[in-house]
Amino acid sequence: MIKALIVDDEQHCIDRLNYLTSKHPEVLEVVATCNTVENALILIDKVNPDLVFLDIQINGKTGFDFLEALNSVNFNIIFTTAYEQFAIKAFKYSAFDYLLKPIDEDDFTHVLNRLKKGLSNRTLESQMQTLLYNLKANDTSKKITIPTSEGFLVIETNNILYCEADTSYTFIYIKDQKIHVSKPLKYYEELLPHGSFFRVHNSFLININHIKSYNKSGFVTMDNDSIINVSTRKKEAFLRLIKKRMSH
Repeated sequence: MIKALIVDDEQHCIDRLNYLTSKHPEVLEVVATCNTVENALILIDKVNPDLVFLDIQINGKTGFDFLEALNSVNFNIIFTTAYEQFAIKAFKYSAFDYLLKPIDEDDFTHVLNRLKKGLSNRTLESQMQTLLYNLKANDTSKKITIPTSEGFLVIETNNILYCEADTSYTFIYIKDQKIHVSKPLKYYEELLPHGSFFRVHNSFLININHIKSYNKSGFVTMDNDSIINVSTRKKEAFLRLIKKRMSH
């Protein structure tokens, strides 16, 4: 049984989460709710939850204020938000689950199924550190949490040389390392900084900061000496981006 704490300053949102969790009594039990960061910090030690549904804006404070006030994290976190697009991107970078308000039942079930698989406390600490780092960092120095068979690997986005599509999976290349992840290339195209990453081909998303050379016949050589084709359809936009970067 997963013990859950709900932290939200809107009663109708608490009611919605109570309703959704009540449909899974064999899995979830809401042990407490609160509407301020201060109360959440008190309750966290009293009820010792396995899971916290954490709102972003909470009576003048934020869910991140709550996280930064903790000495450690030994519970799972599902963020709930209505509009914080910047925060949503940070969640994706850090591999945290989130639910958009108003919370859809199918989305809730999907997140719950992921939660059942479980994560180690060590992984949660790593995710939280990555999240808080990314909320303060600029786009060129973000960190990303990559799922692996053992857990998660945290890497800086500017250390990624390129990503290669593998049907519905992706290979991520970091110097001499190749990581196989269960997300499509389009996911990383939307996630990684657009000023640094460019999709030169249906199968390749490259970090332009790691281009060693470009051949006019339509090939780029990366820092690891990999040669990647720039498709005819992408060539004009690619050269325009390179020219723009060189002018700055």
